[in-house]
Amino acid sequence: MPTRAHTVPRFYLAGFVDPESEELRDPYVWLGSIKTGMIVRRAPKNISTIPGAYDGPGGFEKLDASIERHLSKIESAASSAIRAFAATPIKSGAKIGPEIMRFMAWQAPRTPGWMELVQKWIDDFDPDAPIKTVEAPPTWLTAAKARHRPFCMKSPTTGEMEVVTEVSDWRRLKKAGWIWILGRDEQLEMLHIQASYFLDRHFPRLSWTRLEPPQGQWFITGNRGVTWTAQGQIDTPPAALRHPTAQVIAPLTRRVTLVGTHGAATHGVTPREVNRAIACTSSEWIVGPTEFIVMQAMRDRADLFVSGS
Repeated sequence: MPTRAHTVPRFYLAGFVDPESEELRDPYVWLGSIKTGMIVRRAPKNISTIPGAYDGPGGFEKLDASIERHLSKIESAASSAIRAFAATPIKSGAKIGPEIMRFMAWQAPRTPGWMELVQKWIDDFDPDAPIKTVEAPPTWLTAAKARHRPFCMKSPTTGEMEVVTEVSDWRRLKKAGWIWILGRDEQLEMLHIQASYFLDRHFPRLSWTRLEPPQGQWFITGNRGVTWTAQGQIDTPPAALRHPTAQVIAPLTRRVTLVGTHGAATHGVTPREVNRAIACTSSEWIVGPTEFIVMQAMRDRADLFVSGS
């Protein structure tokens, strides 16, 4: 039986519930649909579930290993670490624990919205373009065993599918405009690799600042709860995190957000700007502790896209 996987963890979403619902049997968040614009109340346990999403080894040495089990350990450690961090006064200067950084590094690439971006970048990839390595691979990756799998290719004009086993055939079809459809094994391996790059390469370079909103204001999160911008652009590849203007935004709870920048300044980030960034990079839904704050973020998203900024 496939595992009932939460692509955005239930414990994490529980940090954004409506304060007035906390005493209820099933506390709820306010969920706004990016596609329909509707805002409804929803319990975290009923949000963002995909059966079997992480049921696979994802690059681990043992084939019976599971990304799902690995994520469970990461979430368990992060749950208590985030709770303790959020309970510490901001003036105490409490350090961000490694459990939180690891959670952020894995949360960033594990969502369906992120995987859709990866598929788009692969669709646009030119097999004849020179590949420039800008980051040394994580240590574990250099020792990983190559696993050769068939390539599932699809014609964008006729919808015809073809499975090939040779790289030369993949290149031929790719140059002819065919699309490489990633299977779950490829997706999970890319997830594992990207999480390692975030944790070992990108995040350590950034200076991290903790933000808390004024009383009566809140942070939201979305189906991509860890996001970033570079040169004011959204949906940029992770390599853009090397740019001096890059800024990572990671809400941890309705009252705590982490912002990572190249330098000590957060460029005047306000709670509303955090929420707008989350809304703009979310592809399916956003959630927050009040209907108003979710509605405001969705309106800001709409205004930004209409203006073309």
